[in-house]
Amino acid sequence: MTAVDGSDGSLHARRTDHLFQPDLASSFNEAYAWVTWFDVDQFRLNLRTMRQGRREAMAMRALHAFALRRPVQELVELARDFDPRDAVMMMATAALSRPVGEAAELALMQYEAESGNERAPITASIVHDVACQRTAFDVAVFVRVLQRRQPALAVRTVQVFASPGSGRTNLDKALLHTALRDEGCHGEADRLLGLTLEAIADSPPGTAGVGDEGEEMADLAGAFQHLSPAGQVLERWVDERLNDSDATEVGRTRELVARLIARRGPGHDALAEHIGRSAQPRHVVKLCALLAKGDTASPAKCALVRRYAAGYKRVQELAMLVASWHKEPALTRTTRELLTDIVTGTVDPGSGPRPLSELGDLDKWLREADADPECSRLLRHAAAVRIEGRSGADLVILLGRIDRSRDRGRAAHTVGRRLAEAVMVPGADRDRFVDCLHALHEARHHVTVRSACRELSDPSHGSPADAALVADVAGRLHRAGLPKVSWTLLERFLENEQVVTAADVVEVVGQVLALRLPDTELLLRATVGRWSDVRHRDDAVAALRAAGKCEAADWVIKSLR
Repeated sequence: MTAVDGSDGSLHARRTDHLFQPDLASSFNEAYAWVTWFDVDQFRLNLRTMRQGRREAMAMRALHAFALRRPVQELVELARDFDPRDAVMMMATAALSRPVGEAAELALMQYEAESGNERAPITASIVHDVACQRTAFDVAVFVRVLQRRQPALAVRTVQVFASPGSGRTNLDKALLHTALRDEGCHGEADRLLGLTLEAIADSPPGTAGVGDEGEEMADLAGAFQHLSPAGQVLERWVDERLNDSDATEVGRTRELVARLIARRGPGHDALAEHIGRSAQPRHVVKLCALLAKGDTASPAKCALVRRYAAGYKRVQELAMLVASWHKEPALTRTTRELLTDIVTGTVDPGSGPRPLSELGDLDKWLREADADPECSRLLRHAAAVRIEGRSGADLVILLGRIDRSRDRGRAAHTVGRRLAEAVMVPGADRDRFVDCLHALHEARHHVTVRSACRELSDPSHGSPADAALVADVAGRLHRAGLPKVSWTLLERFLENEQVVTAADVVEVVGQVLALRLPDTELLLRATVGRWSDVRHRDDAVAALRAAGKCEAADWVIKSLR
């Protein structure tokens, strides 16, 4: 009994080797071959003797060898004769260390021995250990074998693997999903992905362990992108469920997707982009409604999906989107924002606004889609006031499409103000500003022209007007054949004595004199010459004389006589 009681010092000396050999079954052939010689009662007696003799580790190794060397069927039959804790350890060893096919047989036999209860102690332990500790490809084979004979066990294995407490990373889950599909277990692969996404959606922000924002969704998406760059695994899964014939399943999928999008932090959101670009308008509307209110409320993410949808839909789809959006109570108030996004066009950098022809077609399709007439009214206004990337001729056409005079007046004021704001940006194209005002003036959109001059000469944002810019634009307007508009701009600027400095007067007068306007004297007498602040006016006169513009200074003084 030397090998059993451990009195042989060589056995004790080799214990480390036995524990860390890659092929444990082979390493135990010599030292622990005795575990196959005795019946279970004698083996249990030997375990007790070892433990009482303070050879606990030897007892563990003997139990380990027993699990590896005994036939699977015998392990199941003998498990009930062991202490429940020894039985669980023995089965765990067999499940983790024997070939995965034998581990599956072990689970199936133990499942039958425990009356078909996948949550019975030993069966549950086998499933848990395989799901949490074996490689993803081993688990896939395990699931395939179980699925063919006991689907409930296969389902349970996937549930354990996907659970947050399994210790499995999102890369592990992406690996198992790939392996399951390779094994032909498409249903279980989909189940795994669904459970994983639900766990991510339900976990509190900041608890996922991936970055400060708990970006598990980004981590999972990144894993799938790495394993299958062209597979679009997440996107395909979402599409299949949104197009399911079961309305209840579709509703659950929308809620899940809304939660996933809502919990994503800043940065690119591939799922939000996919939904916006690819989902049917009805799904976009329902998802955005969920993001606009309730437990999943995230106005920023609602706006993100909306922008993607507005930029990439065909005109017919856009009409359906707008009509449905306006009818959805949670979204009606943001119809104007949706239409603004549609007018703006794609979200790609450097892209221009949506062409006028498409906007005209959309207006027609809105009527075909039975949209509220308010949608067309809002569309025309949004199109007219979006000045970026538009020529003066475009603005004339778009303003002309607005039917109501009140709406057209509001749009005209907005267009003028935005044109002025745009030209005030450093490096802006001043010739474009002049060209737009020329086209609008020729089309008799005088409200727009006056609004632009007013904003440029006295900005509404509170910052003082740029005298050099005003002088330069006035010169360009005069040379473009708009002397009255040039005069109006200069007059509005010089009248504003509260903000115009003496240096500003010198700057503007220099440009005016260079233009050789016929009414330059009248301009100065009617503006600077009528300033109520005498000291301020005298400072302007002194600055003009210091700059060598004595005649202009005399004109200012002359207005006082």
